[in-house]
Amino acid sequence: MTDSTPVRPVTWWGGMPVPWIAAWTQESIPRQLLTVYHGPDGDRLGLQLESPVDRHYGVPWVRMPAVRRGRPRYELVHALRQRQAMSRLLCQLCGGPTIGSRPDDRSLWLMAARGGETLAEGQTTTAPPVHTPCARTATEHCPPLGHGWRAALVSSAPVWGVAGVIYEPGTLRQLPAREDTADGLHRVPFTSSLIHWVLAVRLVVTLHGVEPVTDLEMLDLEAPEHH
Repeated sequence: MTDSTPVRPVTWWGGMPVPWIAAWTQESIPRQLLTVYHGPDGDRLGLQLESPVDRHYGVPWVRMPAVRRGRPRYELVHALRQRQAMSRLLCQLCGGPTIGSRPDDRSLWLMAARGGETLAEGQTTTAPPVHTPCARTATEHCPPLGHGWRAALVSSAPVWGVAGVIYEPGTLRQLPAREDTADGLHRVPFTSSLIHWVLAVRLVVTLHGVEPVTDLEMLDLEAPEHH
């Protein structure tokens, strides 16, 4: 482990680690003021009084405070921190960079799973990578992982699209939430025409060069600090 790729201190609350990407009670999502922008390439969804910080990858992103105050909301992912973690390959638990944390330059990805599922080549995900010691902490203390988990070393994770809320062109009526996803968000690839009508909540990547990991103890990295 080099000084340029530290495992940062993990935040704890009530005996449980708080993922860096988790939202807090003082980061409630306000009402999103939407509009339609007309341009040479056609109409598209936008935010009223939109600034450059509101649009990434050509898509408007949900506005929400970023203060990490109050109490952790483990069930809610913070839109900004998730996007930063995905685009910069930051650890979802501690927020530190994972690039260069392994001699083979691969990154570790960890998700909840049941029934012996494994991560597959080309799979899409909204879950950012994780340091090995942070993965061990998560599997020991995070309830969702107590029912089972799957992990893999991954060579690359290019962006695929976004997960978010889709609005109808013209009426801006919100389409129903997806019933086949835990978060209810629509997964929209950048190649789809629907990308112009989605308010993004999470960045989606694809996993390539996937090597499943079944024993985290075999991955030799130092343990994280706690506070």
